[in-house]
Amino acid sequence: MTQETSATARQHSRHKRHEPVINTSQESKTYYQAETVEFDADPAKMAQLFLEQGRCADAERLFLSALDEKLERKGEEHPDTEKCLEDIVVFYMNMGRYQNAEEYAETLLRVRSLTTSPTDPAYAKTVDQLANVYEQTGKPHQAEAIYRFLMTLQEELVGSYDYAIVFALHRLGECYKKQQDFAAALPLYERSLTIEEACFGPFAIETNGTLTELALCYGALGDTEKTIAILKRQVTIMESIHGPSGLSVASCLSKLAEAFEQADDQDAAEAHYWRVIQIYEAGYGMNSATVQTIYRKIDMMKREKARLTQGGFVAVAPITQNAMLGVW
Repeated sequence: MTQETSATARQHSRHKRHEPVINTSQESKTYYQAETVEFDADPAKMAQLFLEQGRCADAERLFLSALDEKLERKGEEHPDTEKCLEDIVVFYMNMGRYQNAEEYAETLLRVRSLTTSPTDPAYAKTVDQLANVYEQTGKPHQAEAIYRFLMTLQEELVGSYDYAIVFALHRLGECYKKQQDFAAALPLYERSLTIEEACFGPFAIETNGTLTELALCYGALGDTEKTIAILKRQVTIMESIHGPSGLSVASCLSKLAEAFEQADDQDAAEAHYWRVIQIYEAGYGMNSATVQTIYRKIDMMKREKARLTQGGFVAVAPITQNAMLGVW
């Protein structure tokens, strides 16, 4: 459809001869109009859109505007207000602006203390966010205190051996590990394992994460006997899931071999390293860097064993052919 004009031919030549009639009604929208955000849209939704476009300053302004609007209209304890607070906390944390996030994370935790149970995952998530903010702003002891506070609340509500408190036990244990206080972390992980065993059984995959932490703690404290026992159990769990030749099994076997090395049981360590090689060769090939590293380790163990048993400089068998690619 074109517009008719009363201009002469000379004048008409200066016009767009096929200029379309623009329909200004709301019924027909162009592609770009459909993508445009309405001015009366929720500021929080507009903030998310700006964030996707990389307009971080505009997104921040709208996140704060949305919070002010929700506080004024619905009050501090309304779910929509909680959502706005959480959006701001996540925004500042993702931007690395932890000092800005601290005030809002503390407010969010205070609000959720009034609206949710300490065993609610949303409450635990908020505690985790605030503890992360404290750690990033150089306040590790406040992070430890807030995890201890969460654990105390949950213990008062459900007891000391309910599965709900495993999260708090693990997070508090991580705080102690970061401080290199493995003796303080150990009983927390041991209690966590007791709870998980009661819920899922001693060889369930749900216990594997706690077993890993226990092996680290026992190893740091020099208790190689318990470290080896834990790692053997992990191997059994991984074999039940992935089979005896699974790559995850090889990873556990490698840790177990290292534990035997620390316990000065070189024969057991070598036997486990050979099994690791068999699995990794099948998965990655004989000439992979991982396999060659283990070959070199075995050769070094043999040389050290010969030196200790015979004393001084001794002639040993040449390096295995499979390990030649790893020798420089």
